[in-house]
Amino acid sequence: MKVLIFTHHYLDDNSGGSFASRAYINAFTEIADLAMVMYPDRGIPIVDFIHTKCILKGVKYERSNIGKVIDYYRGRIHRYTDIMVTQIEEFNPDIVVFDNSRTSAGMLEMIKKPGLKIITIHHNYELEYYKGTKPFIAWRIPFLHYVKEAERIAVQCSDLSLTLTDEDKSLLQIHYDPKKTKNIVRLGCFESVPDSTLAKKGNVKVNHTLTKDLCFVITGTLGSYQTEVSVLPFLENEYPELLKVFPGSKLVIAGRNPSLKMINACANYPSIKLISNPENMQEIIEQADVYICPTCVGGGLKLRIMDGLKAGLPVLTHAVSARGYDEFDKANCMFVYENKASFILSLNALITQLKQGNLNSDRIKNLYNSVFLFESGVRRLRDILNQNEIK
Repeated sequence: MKVLIFTHHYLDDNSGGSFASRAYINAFTEIADLAMVMYPDRGIPIVDFIHTKCILKGVKYERSNIGKVIDYYRGRIHRYTDIMVTQIEEFNPDIVVFDNSRTSAGMLEMIKKPGLKIITIHHNYELEYYKGTKPFIAWRIPFLHYVKEAERIAVQCSDLSLTLTDEDKSLLQIHYDPKKTKNIVRLGCFESVPDSTLAKKGNVKVNHTLTKDLCFVITGTLGSYQTEVSVLPFLENEYPELLKVFPGSKLVIAGRNPSLKMINACANYPSIKLISNPENMQEIIEQADVYICPTCVGGGLKLRIMDGLKAGLPVLTHAVSARGYDEFDKANCMFVYENKASFILSLNALITQLKQGNLNSDRIKNLYNSVFLFESGVRRLRDILNQNEIK
């Protein structure tokens, strides 16, 4: 089986989308006899991130900013328009994988031919995602138009569509007519490499118990629109409720490039410690007792929650960020809210579990490994391909 993958994510990046893309590329490479990925090349080596079996072919986007804007208005929302057909003819794959429907814009129907299977990985329902990550206003309208059109064609014309969550699957079916949609299957997400990124057992904290000086932690890109519209209202509305229950607690907010708004909001609370651009985020998370994810916009899977679960922490999260983590909700180590009233209820549920000593770190890590292990993801992908007779 020969697989050719097109992605628009920078594979050297530290974002959630890039993490997921690396996982999918490596999983397809693990299963395939031969795999090649076409990726955005910005001059940073990616060999350390991608499976050694995978052929790497970087593509530079050498257009001026004005040229890129003109491209968006013409419907050229990825860098592969002029080379995709040639690359497919040269590599002669059995399967073409579009890592995100945007990467297939204007091309999917053109490349369809007998014997070639097309798989699209939908990282989210695009219009929901871009409500929380707004494109630059100069090209927002044409960009969103062509993104939506690419997603519609991908859902209706791909031989298989893969999603990260059941919610994304439902949104795609609802918005693009379930009678016309092809096979849509939830794959979920998982670690991008085997073994080395397993949730390690035996941390200092084995059981998370109720104490007056609990440490809560929030992480993310602290200057992004998505983070600002989520964390700032949380600090104003829900966080005071948490302080009423845990007046001696500490909240650590750590991440890249905090905005001035974020810095000022954190300064209002002596109990908040803001850590800008930490060298080792996982070490900071592992020192906490509870992971909080207040992100209330966007779509897909919020991969930052994986960092909390990997550390064996219980998670207090907004419902939008709980998507794709059903197993942890059922296991009573994830506590979900939608507003201030339900936040108080979820906080009380968390307190109950802490009092009873039910939040065992190793139990959370075991569940994490069973769901997010690279090998688990490869096994799910292989089963899905076999069930859909894609070989």
